Amino acid sequence: MKKVRNIKKLAVIYITTVLILLLVTGCRKFLDLQPQSEISDPTYWQTKKDFQLAANWFYANTLDDPNYNDNMSDISFGTGVDAVSSGTNVAPEQDGNWDNAYRDIRNANKLILQGENASIKEQIAAYLGEGYFFRAYDYFKLVRLFGGVPLINKVLLPSDPEVYEARAARAVVIDSILSDLDRAIGYLPAKPDAETGRICKEAALALKARICLFEGTWRKYHGAGDADVLLDEAVTASKKVIDSKAYSLYTGKGAESYRYLFIDQTSEDNPESIIAKKYRLNINPNGFIYGVSWGNLNPTKKIADMYLCADGLPIGKSSLFKGYDSCRSEYYNRDPRMTQSLILPAKSIIRPQYDTYRPQWPGVDNNRNINSGYMLYKFISEVPTPGPNATGPFDWNVLRYAEVLLIYAEARFERNGAISDADLDLSVNALRDRVNMPHLTNALVNQNGLDMRTEIRRERTVELAFEGFRWDDLRRWKTAETELPQSVLSIKVTGTQWSLKTITIDGSSYASKFYNSPANQLENGFKLLQPGSQRSFNAQKNYLLPLPTKQVSLNDQLEQNPGW
Repeated sequence: MKKVRNIKKLAVIYITTVLILLLVTGCRKFLDLQPQSEISDPTYWQTKKDFQLAANWFYANTLDDPNYNDNMSDISFGTGVDAVSSGTNVAPEQDGNWDNAYRDIRNANKLILQGENASIKEQIAAYLGEGYFFRAYDYFKLVRLFGGVPLINKVLLPSDPEVYEARAARAVVIDSILSDLDRAIGYLPAKPDAETGRICKEAALALKARICLFEGTWRKYHGAGDADVLLDEAVTASKKVIDSKAYSLYTGKGAESYRYLFIDQTSEDNPESIIAKKYRLNINPNGFIYGVSWGNLNPTKKIADMYLCADGLPIGKSSLFKGYDSCRSEYYNRDPRMTQSLILPAKSIIRPQYDTYRPQWPGVDNNRNINSGYMLYKFISEVPTPGPNATGPFDWNVLRYAEVLLIYAEARFERNGAISDADLDLSVNALRDRVNMPHLTNALVNQNGLDMRTEIRRERTVELAFEGFRWDDLRRWKTAETELPQSVLSIKVTGTQWSLKTITIDGSSYASKFYNSPANQLENGFKLLQPGSQRSFNAQKNYLLPLPTKQVSLNDQLEQNPGW
């Protein structure tokens, strides 16, 4: 199949979106059905191109956008208090997660129905596989957020009783998701034969691995059924992706490869990218990089402390940890991913807003990041892109190969209660090799009184930090009730350089916004972003989001989640 190798061809996915919205009889909200007389199916679904255009719609509308979801957790703090992480969110009347997912599911149902009955089924098999893939993708989004949901796997007419369907059991929806992915895997081409930028067989396997790990650990820690079968499937699916050698870790920038894989590579050039949402200047610009640069996703003390020291030990066990006395000391002798994710204070970098190198200091440049002494470096593009929505070539990695390696390690350990050094070398240690960190081994864990589960989870958190995984991880591990109600802290102020009004580094002086004054709340000497007294987590309620109240009122068979 001819490869897509230039921006004009890639843009087809986005340019055709309006056309597909007209051609695919869909609904903007679940239960908000379009008239049956809109477009007659015999006028469409006739050629391979028809199915391709229909499948293109999902790439623009269904794949996840860049997000600030880690503000819902404990490792990031935005420009203000987050209602979800604080436990103060309320049931909304409408929820775009719900509405958009069912809109997309209806369009997937249409593609699947027409594809399975097409006279040219063999020619359009890849697009049929994409229909199954995206239906699974959307149902997983719903289950992940809401639990069991109405299972609608056919194109509904206004007269169909399923319009007012009750919620299917969570396990039933998961079974349907995995069945769809197995069908997708059967229809999709392997990566070498797939069109560049489209879903392939290995991508469907990677998504299956993600879902099986999520649901397997959810069942294990929430006591919600047999976890072992799903954990086995997570191991099998992730291992197939690894063995396929279809993907590899990006190492093109040497010691700086971890940072550059997010800013210097389009998905076509990045061997680590499995599923990506594409953005292009003047086609579909996205302001994420611009927003991140202005402080919408600020690291907290929790994540800063999680980075290991250069000897592979946590800061509480390593003699290499330099403490918090100076503004830079805690960054010394640490996992390189720390200074590739967090900006070393006073380091000169280029930000999207300007094209010259400038020293970075909290509170400088229109008070950016004044909430936190930690500044995010990850995602900060070195290509000047003035304007709030103007970003250059930028692909958001919805699923990358590093996650597959982490899935394999975690699923192996959770299934067996142990993991071999060989399996660690295949997974976690491949990530550590990229940043020249010591290997995680059973001997290291045993000799230093560590816990293997904790170290595998640590590796996942620092590798995927600020990519939107942490809140989901805390929920599936059932640790959100412990982690989220804690105070959210930033840099150490008391007894450190930060307590001074003026700080001099490399001959330049900076005003400290965090010195000891009544304006700065402290807890145990650390800058307090939000006290634990203002954060809560109800374990009987907050592990799931509430269903939108409008949907519950429209459908008397639709039960609200407990506690909402």
